[in-house]
Amino acid sequence: MQRRDFIKLCSSTAVLAATGTVAIPNGYAVEGMQAARLVNVEGKPVKVASLNTDENYIFHYPYQSTPCLLLGLGKQLKQETVLESDDGTVYTWPGGVGPEGNIVAYSAICPHALSYNSRAASILNYNTAKSQIAGIGESITCCAHASVYDPAEGARVLSGPAPKPLATILLEYDAGNDELTAVGVIGSDVFTEFLKTYKKDLREEYGRGGAEEFVTEKTVLMPAAEYSAIMIQC
Repeated sequence: MQRRDFIKLCSSTAVLAATGTVAIPNGYAVEGMQAARLVNVEGKPVKVASLNTDENYIFHYPYQSTPCLLLGLGKQLKQETVLESDDGTVYTWPGGVGPEGNIVAYSAICPHALSYNSRAASILNYNTAKSQIAGIGESITCCAHASVYDPAEGARVLSGPAPKPLATILLEYDAGNDELTAVGVIGSDVFTEFLKTYKKDLREEYGRGGAEEFVTEKTVLMPAAEYSAIMIQC
């Protein structure tokens, strides 16, 4: 595998994706990643109108093996939130997308210890109810080590050992077709260490080199409860 480092970007930088040149806010992007339309298990584009409010959805991006969490939040979001990545770089989370501006997506890999949502179990989940660990509702909790994130403000850390927010998956909304496309990543680089840490496990699931392959053209979105055998709540 050729190492694909994250590249530092400024607000005027753009990344060439499959659908064209996509502007990325200041933060990071993965060299070589491509845009990918969100589709259902039948391969048909997902319509935002079909998404359930506050339900946890899973897709993979920018690599075939890196899980992401998509949410249609039932609350008003800030337009922008200034955050900081793991190396101290300040970046701006651009807010949600969709007709109501409430669709958000984040890497489902916790930056604390790289715990992640897998087919065996989803451990990073959004819950509107007050949880024992979080002490609040409307938050994403990593049940591995009790890190809590606010999805309405760029997945900033609310409590726990996580050093920085979850990486943001940038989404582009096509209002004419009511469809979503993943077009980039900003925030901290969790992918490089994730691919190294779980190399053996990922090889068993994706085959030799499969885990490091980029998602191209489309990626399947499904409810987390259908993707994972167990939904862990804490």
